[in-house]
Amino acid sequence: MKILFTGGGTMGPVTPLLAVWEAWRASDASVTAIWVGTSKGPERSVVESQGISFLTLPVARFPRYPSVEWLTAPVKLLYAFCKAMNILRSQKPDLVASAGGYTAVPIIYAAKLLGVNVWVHHQDVELTRTTKLTVPFADLVTVAWERNQNDLGDRVKVVGNPVRPSFLKGSCQRAYASFGMNRNKPTVLVVGGGTGSAWINEAIDTIADALTKQANVIHLTGRNKSIQPRHPDHHVREFLDEQMADALAVADVVVCRAGLATITELAALSKASIMIPLPNSPQRANADMIADACVVLDQRHTTPEQLLQEVIALLEDDQRRRELGAKMHGKLRTNIADELVEMLGAL
Repeated sequence: MKILFTGGGTMGPVTPLLAVWEAWRASDASVTAIWVGTSKGPERSVVESQGISFLTLPVARFPRYPSVEWLTAPVKLLYAFCKAMNILRSQKPDLVASAGGYTAVPIIYAAKLLGVNVWVHHQDVELTRTTKLTVPFADLVTVAWERNQNDLGDRVKVVGNPVRPSFLKGSCQRAYASFGMNRNKPTVLVVGGGTGSAWINEAIDTIADALTKQANVIHLTGRNKSIQPRHPDHHVREFLDEQMADALAVADVVVCRAGLATITELAALSKASIMIPLPNSPQRANADMIADACVVLDQRHTTPEQLLQEVIALLEDDQRRRELGAKMHGKLRTNIADELVEMLGAL
């Protein structure tokens, strides 16, 4: 079996596919894979660290609102489709797998034309443009939420969202050692997604002095967005891959966006969180779906000082953290990678 995974630009479309890859490789050493992603996204190093060959495809997308890009987008899409055809003809995969991202559209169209099986997995509560464009061409469609079945029809299978098996093996002790953290303090993990969040970075930079009096802070800024640590207990990294499982394991509170990859990891590990969904994005609907299982803040109406108050209040309330973590765990099925492997193997 040879799988062509496609998706990137952010880590959102990447992590569920990596979960399936980890499970499939563990059950069948003969399976091979290639990945078609973006040239500038954060996914390449993570994908290649898993032993998967990485190819790039130009991103062709239509802006939401009229602009000059509407004139050039059809040409870019045609070029991307031609390149996708060349990739599929040369690589000859048995299956194309997508969980979103604009590289998926030309790859899936080419796969359908060449008779290659296609799996599309939709994660967000709201349907994305990529999902709408690719689902009609898929042999198997899976979704994370029951409400998506109403949107996409009975052919859709509601499964949840897969967590990478390796993320369930994090170690608090490794985290304390690798980050050099104070074992007498709780830990706050701050993550703005694979590409980072300027708003979250600026807010944490503003409150870091006060926050590190109360806790260790592991602060993931996103690639090329690093800031100077404010305190010895302010541990700044641009991005984590192998160490991410340890960072999640040791975290008492997670401050984050509301992407489905992050929500999946929090649900799998029963973590208390403060979510700040990206304005005017599908993350708002994601956060609304789990609003009783986390603290949700509106970036447009939240100051750094208010964020600090919410973090400290959660750190000081052990029972509330446990309750939020338990509710989050019940929101989403995450231990499904092996189940998906069986479904895909049957195509």
